[in-house]
Amino acid sequence: MWEILYGRPVSYSQELGTQLQTEICINDLRPTIIGNTHQCYVNLMKECWERERENRPSAIKICEILTEWLNNEIILSDLTKSDELLKNIKSTHTQPYSDNIYKSKFIKYTTSLIFAILNE
Repeated sequence: MWEILYGRPVSYSQELGTQLQTEICINDLRPTIIGNTHQCYVNLMKECWERERENRPSAIKICEILTEWLNNEIILSDLTKSDELLKNIKSTHTQPYSDNIYKSKFIKYTTSLIFAILNE
C-alpha cells in the first residue's frame, strides 16, 4: 500500500539481509508515512502492517473498504485532495535510493534463523 500511495519503492538497503528481517519481524520496522496522507488510508495501511495475521484485513475486506471509499463522495473528495498534495510532495522529493542498489533479491529465510534471532 505504501508503494502504491507514494509511487516509489521503499528505500531499505538490500544489503541488510537477516538484519532487515529482524527489523521488520521483531522490531516492527515500517516505512515512514509522509504528511498529508489521508487518515483513512493511513489507518488501513497500518492495519495491513499488523504483526499478527489475524489482525490484518483480508483481500476481500480491503476491496470492500476501497469500494466504500469509492461510493462515499466525502471520502473520495478528501482522498483526491490528499492525492494532489502528495503529488506536489513527490515532485519535489528526491529519490531516496540508487537504482544500482535497489534490486529484488532473495533473502534467505529459515525457521532456525528466526529462532536464533529471537533467542539472542
